[in-house]
This record gives sequence, structure tokens and C-alpha cells, in this order.
Amino acid sequence: MIKDWVLLGTSENGIDLEMQKSILSESYEIPAIVVNKKISPYNLGVFELYVHQDHIDQAKLAIVETKN
Repeated sequence: MIKDWVLLGTSENGIDLEMQKSILSESYEIPAIVVNKKISPYNLGVFELYVHQDHIDQAKLAIVETKN
């Protein structure tokens, strides 16, 4: 993965991670990326949400806030 980026979460379908990414980017101005690590013919693997290590604590708090 890109240097200094930290895994924040994983998902089977990735839709929830795309929503979290949008919230982080638009509401909190935290850069985030979703990486598709699925193997399509077998539907194995997961989607992963990454944020830069400088924003990991703020991103975790933001995700908790949006779930409440």
C-alpha cells in the first residue's frame, strides 16, 4: 500500500466503505481511499478503507460519530 497510509476498515461489498470515505472527505476533509482486493471470478477477498496515518485518530472518531 501507499507509504504512511493505514487500514481503517474492511468490507465484503464495499458500499459502506464508499459511504465512510465520502463522509470523511466531504464533512471532515480527511483524505481516504477504498481499495478493491476482490478476486472477481471467485468473489473472494475484501474492500479496504485507508487513511493517512496523520489522520487516523480523527478518522476513527469521525466514523464513530456518524454511526451514532
